[in-house]
Amino acid sequence: MNKVYLGCIVALLSFQVSANLLVNPTRVELDNQKNRSAVFSLINRSEQPSRYNIYFEDKQMLDSGEFVTLEKDVNKFSLSKFVRYSPRRVNIEPEQAVKVRLAARVPKSIKTGEYRSYMVFHQIPLAPVKSESNKVQSDVLSLRISAFLKISVPVILRVGELDSELTIADSVIDAGRHTVQVTLQRNGERSTYGDLEVFDIATNQLVGVSKNIAIYTELTERTFSIPLVQSVAADAQLQVRYTENNKLNKPKTVTVNLAL
Repeated sequence: MNKVYLGCIVALLSFQVSANLLVNPTRVELDNQKNRSAVFSLINRSEQPSRYNIYFEDKQMLDSGEFVTLEKDVNKFSLSKFVRYSPRRVNIEPEQAVKVRLAARVPKSIKTGEYRSYMVFHQIPLAPVKSESNKVQSDVLSLRISAFLKISVPVILRVGELDSELTIADSVIDAGRHTVQVTLQRNGERSTYGDLEVFDIATNQLVGVSKNIAIYTELTERTFSIPLVQSVAADAQLQVRYTENNKLNKPKTVTVNLAL
């Protein structure tokens, strides 16, 4: 009997599946003024036709940066009840694209705050293909794995002039000088996302970066590990800098120096 090594299959599965669908944008930000709609472009990069269900979920960020899916009506700042979108199921031929449109219908009585839900693109199976032969070889192990892609994109609605305060509470380099751990604190009415960078002060050289990190409103702090892509001297002076994305209201930059 032929041996099948599942470890190799599992290791490659995530990359192969995620490469099959390209979704743009990967983040949507709305407000209750002029910016109330968005359009997603879905491109099937595989060689096979695919089908996706489209729906909203509410999720909560954990300290680790992972997410848990919330039960319906648990999140009082859920955006899903204020959004209409179409279509809700799509079939996409190989190397073809489709559009998904959404629009927020914001009631006048809505409270100030940041509302967030996740638009989910969940692959579902097409009709099964019948085998052309019913013959089975007893000395061959046949293994079929079906991996169904699920991509979640945050959709955020900010009502009012929301702001936040940021602080780099702690930063430390590991003993081998390979990574810098940074604890970023957030307070205020809105979430934050942006880039964490590490510079060598003497040379003004960028030696490490973590892009598009985020702290959502359910958290007040997260600790990030920034890999250093350039070697640093044992007596180096480093600066840790966090820069908010300029799409945010009153984007901020905070820095702290780190002596080795």
